[in-house]
Amino acid sequence: MNSVQRTLRNLVPGLLLLLAGILMAGEVHGSNVDPAIWRKVVRASTTVHKVFLSRTPQIVIYGNGIVVFRDDDADALHRQVKLEEHEVAGLYVIMQSSFGLTSLTNEWLNNELPYAQSIQKPFREDNDKVTIWIGMHAPPSLHTYSPALLEARSGNDVIAPAWRSMYKFNLFLAGFTHPRAEPYVPDRVEIAVQKLPRYMADQAGEAVDWPLDSIDLAEVKGNRPRGYRTLSGSPAREAYRVLTEHQTIRSGGQVYLVWVRPILLP
Repeated sequence: MNSVQRTLRNLVPGLLLLLAGILMAGEVHGSNVDPAIWRKVVRASTTVHKVFLSRTPQIVIYGNGIVVFRDDDADALHRQVKLEEHEVAGLYVIMQSSFGLTSLTNEWLNNELPYAQSIQKPFREDNDKVTIWIGMHAPPSLHTYSPALLEARSGNDVIAPAWRSMYKFNLFLAGFTHPRAEPYVPDRVEIAVQKLPRYMADQAGEAVDWPLDSIDLAEVKGNRPRGYRTLSGSPAREAYRVLTEHQTIRSGGQVYLVWVRPILLP
């Protein structure tokens, strides 16, 4: 028996408990399509558009084995993969063995905080923020830190293993990809509608017609500088198809700037 086989054999009991926890989490939230893990990233120096896009997680791992993710870049489009049963098991083996996922709680991190601070390397704090939600334990845990702080506290796997694990887990989620992933077409989206700004007036000639007669962009915008609307089903898919290619939209004799983001969380 090789070392990989021995490792998997040793991890199987813990893996079964972990997968049972996933199913339990799904029951608590009402469905196994609920998220098991998600990660968001918000940059310190950004635009209103990117802040809007950052409201959608960069990655969501669902209890049914679907993973929706994008590159760690707010302008990138999401992709989706449905993991096969053995891939789901392998993914959680990796996350448990590499990061101690089921134990990666706020309590563990708080207990280690004095030790992590004692070894903390000097770093330059900024307002970049990463938020990771872990639903693999009860209660679920929410973690929000700057990447610089996580790196500064991750220097010793013996003195502060939880902080080291959280740092590595963040990098793992940020870099997740899969060779079978395909473009993601959401069933729920949020749109943001505003009049085309004057500084973009030269783009009015590139505007495309709004394809959804049932959604009045003037009504969505209202009297506010920018209005928002959640769309579901076929309208959501059509809006996403158009707005990922074009943001300058013509409707009712007006030209609008319209953004779209997929809604990945319940």
